[in-house]
Amino acid sequence: MEKLLQRLTEIYRDIDKAYSEAQVHYNFSCEGCADNCCATKFHHHTNAEELYLAEGLKKLDETKQREIISRAEDAVRIHNSSAADIRIMCPLNENGLCIPYDHRPMICRIHGVPYELFRNFKVETGDGCYRFITEKKAEAKDFRIKRTGFYLEIAQIEREVREKLNFTGKYKKTTAEMVLSIHGKDIKAG
Repeated sequence: MEKLLQRLTEIYRDIDKAYSEAQVHYNFSCEGCADNCCATKFHHHTNAEELYLAEGLKKLDETKQREIISRAEDAVRIHNSSAADIRIMCPLNENGLCIPYDHRPMICRIHGVPYELFRNFKVETGDGCYRFITEKKAEAKDFRIKRTGFYLEIAQIEREVREKLNFTGKYKKTTAEMVLSIHGKDIKAG
């Protein structure tokens, strides 16, 4: 499993590099954003990312882990109590920063700037997050992160992880659900 997680580290480095290039290209920063994407209910779709996050959480002291678990339990409870997608700060976020930053999931690394993705035999594009669109919309077609290669590489790692875990089911969890699953408290949100 260690080799698979090392490959994921390399892919994440490439994603971070592409994101940094987009930020420089657009002179764009997330700093001070009122519409913080860390409060968005993102779903993750790979066991590999959960295993990667688990590696980062293991490095934290027990007190910090308990704080994160408590926030994750609150987030799942709130999401379970409402059919609407309520914005709740990610349990990994503390004072505006991601605690296990180097082990954050893919969407946390790639969200916000324009992208291009080849899916279902067509090219899908996204113009970026709300802040990007309102500040940089006119330039959005100028430079797009090409996500397809990253997704294909992660999908290959996920296939290998599933084979090793003998996992054939569907995977769809929020960050809070991943935290609870890592700590043996698997509470499923709606």
